[in-house]
Amino acid sequence: MTNEKKLVLKRTLIYLLFAFIPPFIAAFIYVGFFGWTVDNLYYQVLTSFSMLCPAIANILTRIVTKEGFENCLFKLKIKGNIRYLVLAFLMPVVYGTVSAFAVALFLMPSDAFGEIFKNFDFWEFSSMTVYVLSASILVSLFGFGEEFGWRGYLTPKLEKLMPFPVAILVSGIIWGMWHAPLIVCGHNFGKDYFMYPYMGFILMCVFCIFIGFYFTMLTKATNSTIPAGIAHMINNNAFAVIAGLWLSGTKYFNEDIVSSINYPTISLLATAVTCLITGIIIILVRKK
Repeated sequence: MTNEKKLVLKRTLIYLLFAFIPPFIAAFIYVGFFGWTVDNLYYQVLTSFSMLCPAIANILTRIVTKEGFENCLFKLKIKGNIRYLVLAFLMPVVYGTVSAFAVALFLMPSDAFGEIFKNFDFWEFSSMTVYVLSASILVSLFGFGEEFGWRGYLTPKLEKLMPFPVAILVSGIIWGMWHAPLIVCGHNFGKDYFMYPYMGFILMCVFCIFIGFYFTMLTKATNSTIPAGIAHMINNNAFAVIAGLWLSGTKYFNEDIVSSINYPTISLLATAVTCLITGIIIILVRKK
């Protein structure tokens, strides 16, 4: 290993310490007071703090290792990047819709599709979509916090140590396991499922690999982490709402469906495939 790669590896490990230790300590403090549960107001404080930690880790690593802030992917040139900003806004609507149809296909009777389209309220869907997209911008700081860390620091460093596909795979696994304390609390998948919480870890890692690929391509295409940060926060706030708006048109969308691990699993896998396809399209567009 060359001296340059050794330095990159050192900085990467320092970054990971800064990114993992504070949110994990905060999670265990939270658990000490409230237990392994998401049914608490302070859980939102925990998740918000955790989402800022990757960005803080980026800043601290650059200061501690004297790397500086050149090429930190913080700025965004609007000119030439409008299409990617539009994509960042609208993609959660697309894969929220795809995931809803996947849930209907795999978890509901055959007449569910008929009910969805029969009872679909276009104006309610449109107004609610505009609302959640707008509201997401107000809290996009937290989504940017993750993207400024994972896509703004970790992934570029891994690309210097390994081929791009492997870097995407490794960064996705790291990002997925960063969610570990939250998953044990019941984040995304609840607790009543086979191989809890390990199956949750696996599913989250798979999801993070694919959506991380999409976020990485957004970052590369714009040379900025801002579009990925916007996409990340809209994903967190709008994705489930969009899917729910479609599925609410059928009587089969009930607590039994929502509380089962099958629902988030199908949704996340449908989203992962959509993000993979979108990332490939971005690559092809950039090459063209």
